[in-house]
Amino acid sequence: MAASQTNFLLSDKPTYTISLKEIETNHAGVSELLKFYEWARQYKYSSVQLNISPCNSMDANLSALLLAIVHKLKAENKIYVFLILADGMNVFMRNGLIAHLSGKGNANPYTDNRESTIPCTVFDTTDDEGFCQYVRRDFFGHRGLLNVPSTTKINLTTHFEEIFVNVLQHAETTYPVFTCGQYFPEKNVLKFTLVDLGQGFLKKIAQKTKGEVNTDNQAIIWSTYDLNTTKDILTFGPGGTGLKELKKYCAENDGSLHISSGQGYVNFLKGKTMEYRLPAPMPGSLVNLIFRKI
Repeated sequence: MAASQTNFLLSDKPTYTISLKEIETNHAGVSELLKFYEWARQYKYSSVQLNISPCNSMDANLSALLLAIVHKLKAENKIYVFLILADGMNVFMRNGLIAHLSGKGNANPYTDNRESTIPCTVFDTTDDEGFCQYVRRDFFGHRGLLNVPSTTKINLTTHFEEIFVNVLQHAETTYPVFTCGQYFPEKNVLKFTLVDLGQGFLKKIAQKTKGEVNTDNQAIIWSTYDLNTTKDILTFGPGGTGLKELKKYCAENDGSLHISSGQGYVNFLKGKTMEYRLPAPMPGSLVNLIFRKI
């Protein structure tokens, strides 16, 4: 449920107000949404409000993270989240976030007449066919990626599919996967977010490496190198190419790959690896892709 102005705040509901003027696809933006999640977890069998109206802007692709947080709060704490938006934030109607918060699921009654969003979509972890169709049609079929060669799209689609399948094999969760994207035509930038609510990277990677990898950031970085994988290679064959190849593509095309798990957050940008620590744990894992000069 959403309101368009701060004067719609319901005084009987606890309210968390965003402090940042811009919520962008970076560790600061993700941190702010996780602060809200930690704050809301103190309540049970109640409703709370997230007031985004003080923001000048929020990257719409982060709707995937926000929707994942809302889903987890409802499932585990029976908390219902009301979203307070400022005037002009109709992108959250166009991308489907408001439809999800209103109980309409993936059936968004609003159209994106600006063609700037990749729909906010929820997938069951077993729906690899639906996810593949989404990646091919809604992601790589988006006008923001028209200049990407078809052979490149086919290769990248394979790597997206591996990441999705890994959720079912490694995340050990029955919660769905959440995705969303936004195209910024004036900047020639496309941002895409995928979130799962599983156990994150560290547990299985620490087991695989016999404790050699023992922090969230180390686990994230380990997952993007060589053919590192926690899969049983004899059973499943070689793995570990999904994140590695996406990282490689971003590095070669002025893009960036952001991965978060636990309290770790790593940004791979122009051959550099920048590490951050989040103020609260990510409930699962997050992959942010930023394509530039497309």
